[in-house]
Amino acid sequence: MDDLMKKEDREIKRDNREVDSEKIREYRKKISDDTYLEHAINRIATDLSHYLTK
Repeated sequence: MDDLMKKEDREIKRDNREVDSEKIREYRKKISDDTYLEHAINRIATDLSHYLTK
């Protein structure tokens, strides 16, 4: 739990990789699907709940 309080571990770090426009199009298509988005949100909530109850 102590690691959660470290600010540097919570910051999003930018990397200098090239952007893959095909992957971006694929992700945009996925998140525009309500069924996929609901499934993804439920999965994140389940994983987070499991992690927090450990």
